[in-house]
Amino acid sequence: MTWIELSAVCAAIAFAILVWQAILALQAFRQSLIRLEEALGKSRQRLEETADRTAELLEETRELAAETRSHLRTARNVLDGAAKFGTALHEGAEAVGGAASALAESVLKVQQAVHTRQNRIVEAADWTAAGIELWRRWRKSGSEAAAGSSEPSPDSGAPPSARRGNGVSPGGL
Repeated sequence: MTWIELSAVCAAIAFAILVWQAILALQAFRQSLIRLEEALGKSRQRLEETADRTAELLEETRELAAETRSHLRTARNVLDGAAKFGTALHEGAEAVGGAASALAESVLKVQQAVHTRQNRIVEAADWTAAGIELWRRWRKSGSEAAAGSSEPSPDSGAPPSARRGNGVSPGGL
């Protein structure tokens, strides 16, 4: 074998080794691509699951936001109602206060009228008692004069000189 043949054989062997190494490298690269494709598939699946879960969370968030808005409207209506109720209570309290004041004035006027009437009744009772006493004395003095007695009666309460000649006659009242 000559150097050229030997060189050609070495070149052929080197080329075969090179092709063999290239094939091994391509197979390793192919295996890497297969693993990468599997990893991408798993990532895609996880990404889809994450997207689905995110969509569910967004829907729940929308529902919660709508419910929160509804509760806020309800709370606003309740607070408005409470404010109106407070205003009504305040107005009612003012009305009750005014009515109580008017009632107190009326009670005071009634008390004054009752007191005035009581004073008049007491005064009338005093005058009636005095009139009855005068009538009783007049009747007694008339019956004593008719009987001719000059003795004063023990229950008349007046001195004998005052009863005699006091100018009261039965026809004078």
